[in-house]
Amino acid sequence: MTILLRTATPADRPAVDELLMAVYPHMLRGDYAEDVLRIAHPLIAKSNPDLLASGTYHVIEDDGRLVSVGGWSRGYPTAKNASDTGHVRHVATHPDHLQRGYAAQIMRHVMAEAEAAGLARLECLSTVTARRFYAGMGFKARQEVDADIGGGVTFPAVKMEAMLPAYA
Repeated sequence: MTILLRTATPADRPAVDELLMAVYPHMLRGDYAEDVLRIAHPLIAKSNPDLLASGTYHVIEDDGRLVSVGGWSRGYPTAKNASDTGHVRHVATHPDHLQRGYAAQIMRHVMAEAEAAGLARLECLSTVTARRFYAGMGFKARQEVDADIGGGVTFPAVKMEAMLPAYA
């Protein structure tokens, strides 16, 4: 078994989209009503081309198959101060590869990379489902929000924040 964590590229878009399409119906159905998921799924289960080209979005491959994704961007979308705050973006692991530590590996990488870039904190808009995962990575829940996911659609989420180690 060969595990590879690498920076995503625009060429990864089909594989990232396939992974995101598989993740959300499986992972969120226990915490969100079916009608909410039906509306939200097409909006949240697609990659962002700018993020894939950013150099701060990463994938994990297991024997050449993309199994986990995640990254960060500077100051987007809820950061108080874009110069010292980053935002965690689209962290997900394929349902067939859960409980292997892939998302935690990506998050450790993201946090170290953001800290090395001079950020003091990371924020995320977590799904209700992922709240415990982020808490385990050192994030604190700040408030429950209705996140604007596009097209006039809002999605229940939890705004969370973590101070990066050098600044904690």
